[in-house]
Amino acid sequence: MRGVSIVIPSWNGLELLKQFLPAVIESAILYSKQLKAPTEILIVDDGGVDESAEWLVAKGFIDLRQRVEWRDGEWERGGADASTSKGAAAEAAGGSGPSLWLIRNETNLGFGGACNRGFEAARYPLVFLLNNDVEVDLNSIAPLVENFADPSVFAAHCRVFELSSGQVCGTGKLGSFARGFIRVHRSYVPTDLNDKGRGALAGRDPLCSMFAGGGSAMFDREKFIEIGGFEPLLSPYYWEDVELSYRAWKRGYTVLYEPRSVTRHRVSSTISRLDQGGVRKIEQRNRLIFHWIHLHERTMLVSHVLWVLLLAATAPLRLKPSFVSSCIAALKRLPEVRRRRFEERRAARRSDREVFDVFASLVKRADVFAYDDYSELEKAGRQGFR
Repeated sequence: MRGVSIVIPSWNGLELLKQFLPAVIESAILYSKQLKAPTEILIVDDGGVDESAEWLVAKGFIDLRQRVEWRDGEWERGGADASTSKGAAAEAAGGSGPSLWLIRNETNLGFGGACNRGFEAARYPLVFLLNNDVEVDLNSIAPLVENFADPSVFAAHCRVFELSSGQVCGTGKLGSFARGFIRVHRSYVPTDLNDKGRGALAGRDPLCSMFAGGGSAMFDREKFIEIGGFEPLLSPYYWEDVELSYRAWKRGYTVLYEPRSVTRHRVSSTISRLDQGGVRKIEQRNRLIFHWIHLHERTMLVSHVLWVLLLAATAPLRLKPSFVSSCIAALKRLPEVRRRRFEERRAARRSDREVFDVFASLVKRADVFAYDDYSELEKAGRQGFR
């Protein structure tokens, strides 16, 4: 078992950290004790103005705000705090616990930028990326780690339940192309697993997934940095995890679903504070940018362009005028998009069609049940393996 860095981006999230961080620390301690593998937790405070940083320091987190160097197996930094090191952080965490680190962004970088800083600072080969509003089951880390015995695996994501309702809101994701767009939100569950995610795992074909949601997924740090991390063009939020995962698929890597690792999410705790009209505009803009960078099959690209033109022309009739402003916002970034498109076409090892074929085969498996809405699980009596 390899060392695991847990990265949590946070913006004005003090109350969320107070509620959800203890379970993260407990799961890290259990993993380290059972598997004799080191862990660390890095909170990236993304330009927040609440008292998150002060609270974290009081709880034993070491502030890496000053210049930091990794030397002789330990973090070192200049100035009066030069003695601060991995050992000191571990002692602050209770000896056998995870090292605890705080990274402060002077300005808000958005989700992708904050996560990228956390991955850069992480010391261990696997990074468990969590939202600050996610509750982690105690035994969630080890099953994720097991997936990385396969050197082709880029990421593996958890099974996610909505905290308030208890309904499943994150399972395996299927990919396809229809009506001019890459479809990523159709889901599936394996039919031979019980509520704890246990079942006929031996000899099972991999549970591939279209994307690893950035709120509760583990990544191979070296591969993450190699392919460039979260895309800055999508700042400040939305579609970063889809774009990153699809980029990994086309680069020849694999993304998996791990149902044995369970988290519970208080959905949209941060995004819900923002103006929803502006949020929707950014979401639509980023969806377009994602397609323009990665959709390389000629017939699919032509279909996409025609559908975008149709949707833009009919947006006022459909009472969705924001789609036109999203298109304009995406077009303003076209020079950068063209540069990124050129880079990804050169780096691709799979075609779009080859990626979609992976999921066309997956959905035909007898041990997989595909669905578009949670109600379909209930109607089919599938709650037992959700």
